[in-house]
Amino acid sequence: MTLPQLYANVTLRSYNSIRYCAEDGRPEGCGMASPFVMGLNRLVLRNVAAYVQKLSLVGEWNEHDLEECSRNGRVPDSSMMLNTLVSLVIERSTALHEFCWELNTKMLPTVWQHLAHSQIKSLTVRFPTSRNPRPVTVVPPIPNLVSLKLLDVDPLCYVDDVSLLFAGSKKLRELRIVWSPRMREEKEPSINLHTMFARCRAPDQTLKLTTIAIKNLFTHGDGACADYYDPSCLEDLIVINCTGGFGDPGASAFVDNPFRKTSPPLPRLKSVRGDKPSKENVRLLTHIRGLEKLYIIGVKKTSPRNGFPPRELNADSLRDQHIEVITRNHGQTLRHLLLPCQWLLTFDHIQRIAQSCLNLEQLAFAATPYHFTSIAGFLRSLPMLTAIRLLEYPYANPLVEQIHEFEDFHAKRCVDMMVDEGGQTHMPRWIEIGDQLFEISQVIEQQEDSEMVHPRRRIRERDRESVEDIDIWNLDSLEI
Repeated sequence: MTLPQLYANVTLRSYNSIRYCAEDGRPEGCGMASPFVMGLNRLVLRNVAAYVQKLSLVGEWNEHDLEECSRNGRVPDSSMMLNTLVSLVIERSTALHEFCWELNTKMLPTVWQHLAHSQIKSLTVRFPTSRNPRPVTVVPPIPNLVSLKLLDVDPLCYVDDVSLLFAGSKKLRELRIVWSPRMREEKEPSINLHTMFARCRAPDQTLKLTTIAIKNLFTHGDGACADYYDPSCLEDLIVINCTGGFGDPGASAFVDNPFRKTSPPLPRLKSVRGDKPSKENVRLLTHIRGLEKLYIIGVKKTSPRNGFPPRELNADSLRDQHIEVITRNHGQTLRHLLLPCQWLLTFDHIQRIAQSCLNLEQLAFAATPYHFTSIAGFLRSLPMLTAIRLLEYPYANPLVEQIHEFEDFHAKRCVDMMVDEGGQTHMPRWIEIGDQLFEISQVIEQQEDSEMVHPRRRIRERDRESVEDIDIWNLDSLEI
């Protein structure tokens, strides 16, 4: 009974050197091969592959005679044998529905062919960052593929041709692509979206995607992106380090600006997540209705001059425009709201959000310590709120630094005052001030020295692991 559960989720990690056990100092795999290879061997030779539902291959794979093989147009034998073993595992894993290749070596055509004849629904592939010559595969369609994630895509590193995969995988609904950051760092617009999506321009080949997530995109935009997918199907949009915005150097404007001006109508969009607010984002939020989740990620570490934020990050008008369109167009439907810590909200901003977004469940924003105790009054008008984060403003002048030092020392007292002000009305379960997290329990009866019983809530300090599954913490990162 336990065997199917034991092999349901298999992760094999490869290391580029021999590891030694801490207990007796013996090398791992002594008398056999590495644990990574022995794991593949067991899946091939034993009758356990049929139980595998998810297979992940991660780590670093050593390739011998790499320079000589590259010079002579050959694939190293070790890499060829690795791909052969993996192909056999995929063939034997009849219940496999999720496959992840995150090794530092390229996946070869033999694995792609076996995936095309498998039943997998989710696929993650990391492409190598080295420029060693490798076969370029025209990836065949995978009939049952629903979710696809491509990592470290670099056009100059022998990336496979995935255009046929996009056009032929009719069930594909979730697409996540992380390009190599090299192109944006070096101002090299070598990415060609037409090459990747050329087969999807036909009316019967258009992608019906519900989720699109892109990161590190640096390419010329000509307005044809909407021809590759059906905008009426899109529900979740994630854009990280793409298309310009505050914090970007002016040298990227010639590439980013044309791309930012193209925005097709998105009638079913429910969630937006990004890290570079701009006027184009305000225009997007203006043209859509019914948004439920909005996450604008802030810069965690900065080095401002003289303790003041850069001009583009301290754009009060940009902050005001976002809050205006959020409260006017999405106040009745918005459930999650994360604003960047660079936007210091005033009392009027907080009041407007509390009065317009009555269905908020999770909320995060930056405010001055003077407003901490006043926020309790707004919490009464948000009966569905379960978590609130009061982010620390990252740009501090001497006065703000003194306030932060005082409030960090008395963070627990601030929460006590917020709870006392809220009384027995609804209070969120999780409250974070700066980097201190507190859990608020239900109303309990507490007896004072005068033997009088007062209703009060219990407050306990927690660590970040307690809220790792809550979106305003979990999605406050640059990962997709």
